[in-house]
Amino acid sequence: MSFLNRYDTKFVIKNETALDFLRKLSNDYSVLKIDDQTIQNYETIYFDSDDLHCFNLHHNKRARRFKVRTRKYLSNGKIFNEIKQKLNTGKTLKIRQRRDCGNDKNNIPPLETLNDFDSHFKILGENNGYKIDHFIPQLSVFFSRITLLNKNFPERMTLDFGLRYSHTKCNNFGLPATANGNSEITIALPHTAIVELKREKSSEKTFAQNFFRSIHKEPSGFSKYTIGICLTHENAKKNRFLPRIRSLSYE
Repeated sequence: MSFLNRYDTKFVIKNETALDFLRKLSNDYSVLKIDDQTIQNYETIYFDSDDLHCFNLHHNKRARRFKVRTRKYLSNGKIFNEIKQKLNTGKTLKIRQRRDCGNDKNNIPPLETLNDFDSHFKILGENNGYKIDHFIPQLSVFFSRITLLNKNFPERMTLDFGLRYSHTKCNNFGLPATANGNSEITIALPHTAIVELKREKSSEKTFAQNFFRSIHKEPSGFSKYTIGICLTHENAKKNRFLPRIRSLSYE
């Protein structure tokens, strides 16, 4: 199952808790392998407007919001343009358009770089009700993922770790800033892991949920994009996310 139309629940934990979690769930979950690899590495570029429209929708608690990104699966080279929508029903929808050399559908050319935001990406947005003409790269995200499938329920679970952000500052002309010779900001979260449960129905209770209840861990919103923007964009509004940021151990 692709789970492009789903309910999400997230838990933010320390790496040592993640290891204990993995040890205890082997009877209920199987590990998804891609090309015989259990750990997949991802590179993602998030796009937004100059005034961070998508970020501000999230910060201002808009029930309907969206994120725009290009994601590369480093294990197999596949690249997708994606629009991830959060609906006011709590469901998450993801719309994808493949953009690597192996794509032979609709004659869409491959991307030269992940930072490209070409006409095909704009059309993807317009076809789904989003006007994203002037979006630019705002954040690069790198992380590793283990994906697990529930043996008893239609549930997919991901464990993300090794999260690293980078952002290149630009001047008023859209060119990289050169003040002090340092135009790129890079921040890592080496001790943080994110578990995300993805289900077609919101009411199912599974082993994963029972585990987190047993250690008194409540679900917690964690958007890689919004946290990354807070950490790398000094002028971004971030009051709502400050408690989460203060709880993180980053470098």
